[in-house]
Parts: sequence; structure tokens; C-alpha cells
Amino acid sequence: MLVLIVSVLFSAWAVWHAQMGGTRFSGSQLRMVNYVANFPSLARTAFQEVGAMLTGDPLPLLIDRKTTEHPYWVRKFPAAEDDGYLLFSGVDQSEKQSVVKLIRISDGSVIARWVPDWPALLALAAPKNATHLIETVRSPYAAKAIHPLLLNDGDIIFQDTGWITRVGLCGAKPVWLLNEIMHHSLEMDETGLGIWGPSISQEGFADNPFMQKRVRDDALAHVSLDGKVLEQLSFSRILRENGLQSLLMGTSGGRLKQDPTHLNEIKVAKSDSHYWHRGDLLISSRHLSTLFLYRPSTGKILWYKTGPWMNQHAVDFVDEHRISVFNNNVVADVPAEHAFLVPGETNQVMVYDFATGQVTQPFAALLAVARPLAFSEGLARLLPDGGLFLEETIYGRQLRFSKDRLIWSRVNDYDDKHIGILSWSRYLTAEEARIPLQAIASRKCQPTVSH
Repeated sequence: MLVLIVSVLFSAWAVWHAQMGGTRFSGSQLRMVNYVANFPSLARTAFQEVGAMLTGDPLPLLIDRKTTEHPYWVRKFPAAEDDGYLLFSGVDQSEKQSVVKLIRISDGSVIARWVPDWPALLALAAPKNATHLIETVRSPYAAKAIHPLLLNDGDIIFQDTGWITRVGLCGAKPVWLLNEIMHHSLEMDETGLGIWGPSISQEGFADNPFMQKRVRDDALAHVSLDGKVLEQLSFSRILRENGLQSLLMGTSGGRLKQDPTHLNEIKVAKSDSHYWHRGDLLISSRHLSTLFLYRPSTGKILWYKTGPWMNQHAVDFVDEHRISVFNNNVVADVPAEHAFLVPGETNQVMVYDFATGQVTQPFAALLAVARPLAFSEGLARLLPDGGLFLEETIYGRQLRFSKDRLIWSRVNDYDDKHIGILSWSRYLTAEEARIPLQAIASRKCQPTVSH
């Protein structure tokens, strides 16, 4: 009993010390402590995967309907008045795995589908720079096609936190697979020849081996459409070179934060304005609750702002002087039921105007009714018609609003007990989908659907 008590106390102290950024452990010891701390979640995942093998259902990607759905949820899809397309990414009941589908919203028709061969993809995946500070997926039952990007020839590019791949319309196996840790968003660059997305670097603390082993260094990765790394820019290094080391490492009190920035979206300016140039990057740092406007050509941070958003996810350029923010509006690292600082609050969509310095919430009344409650992940896009597309990723719900009402609401129902989680889908306008639709129509491998 004495040995047991001492062991429990030591284990508890070790986990606490590691989480508080203590310095008594080496890098290898720190990794071991983190593995011990993560054992309950690893065991849960293992049980889910055993259950998935027995049932054939992707249990790690399913959530319980009873504890997830709320009385105010509605199902209103398709919507004849919406001429756009949903590039859906999430669990599909018929395939029993994560897939990508291009859905015509006006009638709900599936124009095209991509069904990844997850065992084949995972067999090729061997992430470079793998670190205990980011979780990579190795199971086909848990694999997701995160934030798929539809190319003009009908191929898609997506990632799954550890690698990025291009998959053709007529084949489940990859055109190419790049073993480079990528995470969260993927966005086309201003030339249409490459993609920007968050990644992981080893350069941010190259001059400090102690920090290098303990602190996750997110990066800005620029990848070509044929799967080559064009450049990878350490964000920690960017902050330090721009005199923002206090923002990077001085906001956690006495605690050494292992993941200080946590980048989750990089948007590319496609045209010049008074406030940015074509090719500038709008970057969201969740753990700093801060947005940055960065110019890769000069290495300079042009602008940054902390709050009023809190632990936000998606950001976007709206017009020549405004940007939008999907504000999760939550406290990090607490249970979901306690995530909102003020009980009864919801996620928010904020608009920041560079011309006036003002922050507004144009959809506050509509979101007060729809009540999105994503404590992590999620995205929102202000559309060219003035409407809004919003995804509650972890709860499997997608919403489309006009300026003054809900147009449609779609829940990713799996069966009578489960809802399937989503993986950062996209709303495409009719014009954005026009060229890919022409390529899809010419492919003989897809069912013919008029459009």
C-alpha cells in the first residue's frame, strides 16, 4: 500500500510538473510523462477501435446523439434557393468512414465523391518531425480528410495532421503523399500554384536546445500542387524576429507553455488593398487569441490584434478593408460544459474593419437562435452575397444564413444513436464550383448528374 501511495503521488506530481512547464525532466523523460498522462484517452481510443473492428463503424468519429443534439436544432436541407455547393468532409454512413462529397445544395444531389483508401494512405504516411506535442493518426477508423481543397481538374488535396495528400476523382489511392506534419487549414496561394497551411518546425528555438525539445514550434508551410515543400517558415522565429518574443513566451506567467501559438488558419490575400498586398497572410493563433497580418516577401508582421475574440479558429478576408473571425469565445483547456466564461454565451462571428478599427457582430441575432457551441474547431465564412456559412465541426452541424434568416441547416446523421463529426467542409459559390464541375462532368468514373 505504501509503495502504491508513493507511486500515485509521484505520478501525479510528475504530470503536474510537466504540464506546468517544469524543468526537472529531460526531453525523453518529458515524453514518457506525457504518454502516462495521456494513457486514459489512449485506452479509450483503443477500446473504440476494437469496437470499430467488430461493428465496422468508425466509432472514434461518432458522437452520441442524446448528449449532443439540442431541442433548438433544425434539419432543413436541401434548399432550392441556394445555388451553391457544399464540399462536405466527414463521416459517411454508407461508406462507414470519412469521405469527401460535392453536394449541390439546391436539391441535395451528390455530384462527386472521393472515398480515400485509408489503409493505403496510412501505410505510406511516416510523418517527419513527429513530436509528442502533436497527435498523429494511425488508424483508418479515426482518419479524416481535413479541410479538402477542390482543384480545377477535379482532384482534391487534404491532410490528416501528419501528412498531406492529393487524391484523384477516379481513384482512392493518392496521386502523391507528402510526409510533412500539416494541421488545420489548407488554402490556395495567390498564384493558384501552391497551398499554405500550418505545419511544425524545428527552427524556432534552434539556438536554445532546452526550449527546442519542450516547445511546439508551429510554422507556415507552402506546398506546391505536385507535393513539394516550397518553403517552411517557423512562426516562433517570425515572432522573435519581429520583437514579439514577449507575446510568444511571456503570456503564461511562470508556466512554460508547450504549445504557445497553436496556429489554426492561414488565409491568403488574393488582391492588393490599402491595408495589405496580394500574397500577404492572415494568420490565426488560437492560444494567443491573436490575429496577425504577415508579409512573407519581407518577413515582417504588418499588424496584429489580441481579442476581443478568444481562442478563435477561422479567419478570412471579407473585402478590401474588413476581415472576419469565427470566435469560439471559450476558455481553453477546461471541460466543454464549462468552456464559456459566461454561462449561456455561444460562438460568435466577428468582423474587424481596418478603416475604423471597429469590431462588429452582424449575425449576433441569428446566432443567438442557432446557438453554435463549438468549444474547439469550427469555421465560418462570410459569403459574397452577404450571408454566412458556419460549421460546428465537432458536433456535425452546418448552417447557412442570409443576412437576416436561416436558409438551411444540415446535421450529419449517421444512425439513430450517432452523429458523425465533420472535418472542415467548404461552401463553394456557383462561380467557384464552375470549372471543377466541368472537369468532373468529363470524368467517366463518376455517376452522371446534370448541373
